[in-house]
Amino acid sequence: MMPDNAIEYGESLMEVSDITGSLVIREGNLSLITEQNGNIPLGEEQGLGLYHRDCRFLSGYVIRLNGRLLTSILSSDEKDYASTIVLTNRDFTDNCGRLVRKNSMTIRRDRVITGLVEEHISIINHNQFGVDVCMSQEFDADFNDIFTIRGITRGRDGTLAGPVYENGDLRFSYHGKDGHTRNTRLCFDQAPECRDGHTCYHNLHIEPSGLHTVRLRIFVEDTGAPAEAQPRMGPGTRERLALIRASYAYTLECCRKIGTDNLIFNKVFQRSMADLRLLNMSIGGHIFHSAGVPWYDALFGRDSIIAAIQSMPYELSKAKSTLRLLARYQGKVSDDWRDEEPGKILHELRVGEKANLGEIPMTPYYGTVDATPLYLILLADYLDWTGEIGLLHELMGNVRTALDWMDNYADPGGTGFASYVTRSKKGLANQGWKDSPEGVSRSDGSLATHPVALAEVQGYFYLAKVRLASFLERAGDRDLASRLIRDAHELKRKFNREFWMSEKGYYAQAIDRDGLCDVISSNPLQCLWAGIVDSDRAATMVKRAFEPDMFSGWGIRTLSSDEKRYSPLGYHTGTIWPFDNSIIAVGLRRYGFREEADRLLTCMYDAASHYPRYRLPELFGGYRREDYSVPVRYPVACSPQAWSAGTIPYMLSAALGFIPRAIDRRLTLMKPSLPGWMETLKIDSLMVGDKPVDLEFRRIGDDTMVNEPGVSEIDVVVHY
Repeated sequence: MMPDNAIEYGESLMEVSDITGSLVIREGNLSLITEQNGNIPLGEEQGLGLYHRDCRFLSGYVIRLNGRLLTSILSSDEKDYASTIVLTNRDFTDNCGRLVRKNSMTIRRDRVITGLVEEHISIINHNQFGVDVCMSQEFDADFNDIFTIRGITRGRDGTLAGPVYENGDLRFSYHGKDGHTRNTRLCFDQAPECRDGHTCYHNLHIEPSGLHTVRLRIFVEDTGAPAEAQPRMGPGTRERLALIRASYAYTLECCRKIGTDNLIFNKVFQRSMADLRLLNMSIGGHIFHSAGVPWYDALFGRDSIIAAIQSMPYELSKAKSTLRLLARYQGKVSDDWRDEEPGKILHELRVGEKANLGEIPMTPYYGTVDATPLYLILLADYLDWTGEIGLLHELMGNVRTALDWMDNYADPGGTGFASYVTRSKKGLANQGWKDSPEGVSRSDGSLATHPVALAEVQGYFYLAKVRLASFLERAGDRDLASRLIRDAHELKRKFNREFWMSEKGYYAQAIDRDGLCDVISSNPLQCLWAGIVDSDRAATMVKRAFEPDMFSGWGIRTLSSDEKRYSPLGYHTGTIWPFDNSIIAVGLRRYGFREEADRLLTCMYDAASHYPRYRLPELFGGYRREDYSVPVRYPVACSPQAWSAGTIPYMLSAALGFIPRAIDRRLTLMKPSLPGWMETLKIDSLMVGDKPVDLEFRRIGDDTMVNEPGVSEIDVVVHY
């Protein structure tokens, strides 16, 4: 049975109701989420604020002129680590009794995160007379844990100290029950008047056409955190900015090397890669993709792995560092509280007060049935692109213990398939990617009961063993390689026998204690990606997937609209997830369904073009496209989200037909096809191993032709 008090990761406990339209800037382990005007409303209940290490260090920040809020006229967080907000005034009477008409002053807020938050507030007076005005800045810091903000755990357990103002600095402090003291320090270049410890007042005289600038620096500190986890101050602001810009330039180098005739697509692709860079996070010197802002700004096994898979070959370094980091945290013992077992790859690592106090098991938590096979798939993909066999030898011990977990621990209920049973009292009730309470169900509306064997997870296990076998054979372990192939073939045979619903022409979402979870869902479509689907059943399943109850016009829904638990805004019960559609699209191409894969790529491209900055969010509503001309926003979706950012790059790779084999210095292009809205695509210096190759693609009618303009040491093989 599922634990009665299991943590629910869906929308059911979310106290926050809407974060759409927020401004997000992030760098390192610091994230700032505000309204479009740059404010964080006092008494904030929408998840806005300044976050570091699972704690909100600033929960309120509002500026006013003579007590009046300002009107936002422009805002941009396009730079990712910096934002610009332009505001204007409302009517007010200045300190000398003069009426200052609305829109007669410009207020600009420039922010940048460089290990701290720096803000310059510039006020320009467009009146023909001098204005005497008081600008106020009101602050608050609740130091709430992210799990409290999400409604999962109770409030603070420690002592919230009163604010202290001295020598031009305002400090908020919280002494946590976990022994950590968390501080927020606000430093002004010109000391304001601070009367109540929360509001700072700047009395300004601004001449006609004059400019006055107020500068603020915000520092955060967690005294119990290791030194490496503290925000990096390093050199001066200019030097820190240079390092950040160089890092973005490195990540976005692929955008300079990849060009198409579709300017919108170029922007969508660049935004995808920029978001992947924005979500960089580091633990112990290993850089990986944080899962998403603000709720999942942490190391997640499944999310970080999939984002790394999606972003190859455009960014290879994250895959290697992610593999090494997850190996460091690989399960070592059997621990019911954390759902840990030897060889298992973690689900989630948290470092806030609730984790430190043991109120949640994410220290780390291992309640995921799919991260371990996905880890092996990532390793195989990385080896295919780089040929770096040395990494396989380095991680061989981790590989063997992961395989041991898959063979000896991954079927706790004796289902004959990879399955899960939650042992932790605070663990996740569902342990696949649809981990909300309602994520797995039957057509009568009842929920799955443990043990649960998910369709897509059988595919992951199959693919991991098939992909790894070839590398193990090359490394000399032929016996293990042969066994993995035998195991994979047996799993494929059993899967197609037990999961297939002949009356529905589709695979079941799962098999649980009571039998088939017989809903029509997106889960089994990911099995195409894995290659576990029998070829003679693929066409029937794909046709069913594109019926109106599953295909909304904006993508494949997580659950058919004909099912009892369907809701267009249900977290895993009817919404559309870009990452899910990307994996499905890659699988469609694997089985030869090029037209259907192109439809999904077009859906994601169209959806991205409707979102600010061309940023695909975590998920969006499952409403029919014929009813709504834009994708309907999910109110509390993470944006940016790592595997959503990886969606477009991964779908592009699939469209181009990449099958790398760096060890053999070969790149196969399997039936490449540009979508109908793209005529040409050019890639300079695509790296296969340590050798570059240039490629040109041109669509001629329904066909896509490939040209290799230069001379390369890579053997390029094209199958049309």
